[in-house]
Amino acid sequence: MKKFILEPTITKLILAVTLLPFFLNVSAAGAEVPIKYRMPALMMVTWAEWPEEPEQQDVMAQFIRSQGFNSVEVEADKLEMCRRNGLYARLGDGDINNLLKTAAGLKDDKSVFAYFISDRRRRNSFPGFAQIARAFEKVDPNHPTMFINRANWNEFHDFTAQVKPKLLDFYHYHWARYPERRYIYLATFRELGIKNGIPVMRCVGGNSPLPQLRQTFYTSLAYGIQGFHFWPPWMFSYNREGDKPILKDGKIVPRVNVPTLAEVAREIKPLGPVLINLRSTAVYHTKPVHPEAPGAASFPEDHWLQLSGEQMLAGFFKGEDNGDYLMVVNCDAGNERETTLSMKAPVTLLERMDKETGKWQAVEVGRKDDRAVFNLKLSAGNGELFRVKRGGR
Repeated sequence: MKKFILEPTITKLILAVTLLPFFLNVSAAGAEVPIKYRMPALMMVTWAEWPEEPEQQDVMAQFIRSQGFNSVEVEADKLEMCRRNGLYARLGDGDINNLLKTAAGLKDDKSVFAYFISDRRRRNSFPGFAQIARAFEKVDPNHPTMFINRANWNEFHDFTAQVKPKLLDFYHYHWARYPERRYIYLATFRELGIKNGIPVMRCVGGNSPLPQLRQTFYTSLAYGIQGFHFWPPWMFSYNREGDKPILKDGKIVPRVNVPTLAEVAREIKPLGPVLINLRSTAVYHTKPVHPEAPGAASFPEDHWLQLSGEQMLAGFFKGEDNGDYLMVVNCDAGNERETTLSMKAPVTLLERMDKETGKWQAVEVGRKDDRAVFNLKLSAGNGELFRVKRGGR
C-alpha cells in the first residue's frame, strides 16, 4: 500500500477538524455510561531482568515497589512471585492459546492485572482481536486483555468499536515524534474511554529529561489516564559478572536503569489512591493555547474556576462523594510558571495533596472582588492535585 506523507501544517489541520467533536464538550459523555471495568490501582507497569532464585526475585520485586512501580510484565511462571511481593502481573505469552488456558484458572486472582495480546497491529487485525477478547472474557471476566494502539495510525475509533475492549491502551512518544498531537490524542482517548465506560492507559517514552517526563505524566493524569507503561522497557536489572549475579550480604544488587523515570514514578505514587477513584469530567487550557498544541480546549468564560497565565491546564474530576477535584499542570517543560486559581465564591475549603505523605493539606485562600483566589508556582512540567469544597456542595 502506498504511504502518503502530509506536510506538518496540513496534518495538524486535518486532525484538528476530524477530531473536533471530541474537543467541544469533553465532559458530555459523563456518568450515564455504565462502567465496564475499573482499574485496581493507578497502574505503573514495568519490565525487569529476573534472577533465577526465588529469594533473589523477591529482592528485585521489593526494589521495584520502592521505586514507585506496582506491576511487572511477566509470564505465568512469575505469578507466585508477584503474589508474594504485592505486585500486579501483566501476563503475556508468545502463544495466545497457552495464555488463554492459564487465564481460565485466574479469574479470582487479585494479583493479575491484564493479559497482553498484541502491539501495533492494523485495522485488518481488529476482527481477530475481538474474537480473542471474547474468548478471554469467557474464561476470565475480571481481568482485561491489552492491545496497544499506535496513536499516529488514527485507527483507535475503529479498534474500540470492533474489539469492544475493557481497557484502552495507546502509545505516543510525544517528545520524539509528533509533539503537536499530544493533546489531540489525550483528548480523543479520554473521550473514547468515557464513551465506552473503560479506563485508558498509555505507553510513553521513558528516556526523556526529567521536566519532559513530568509534563508527560501530569498532563496525562489531568486527562484521566489511569495507567502507564514504558519504552524502552529494560527498566530494572541487577549487577553481575558474566552470567553470575554479584551478591552483597547474600542478596543481588538491583539497579534502576532510568533514574529520572523512577523519580517521577515515586513522586506520583501518593496520588494514585485518590486519582483511581475519580471520574474525569473536563480538561481546559489557558489562552492563548500553545501554538504547537492543537486540540487543547480553552476554559469556558462562565466556568467556576479560571487559571491565569500561559501553558497552564486544569483537569477536572468528580469523586464518589460528588466532590470537586482538579489537577493543575504547567505544560511548559522548559520553564517554571505561575498561575492564579480564581474560583467563584463561596469556596469553603481548598486542599492540596502532599506528594510526600499522600495526605490532604489545607491551603490559605485569598479574596479578590467576589472570587476566591490562590497563587500557585509550578516547576517545569509539574502538576498539583487539589480538592475543593464549594458552598452548597
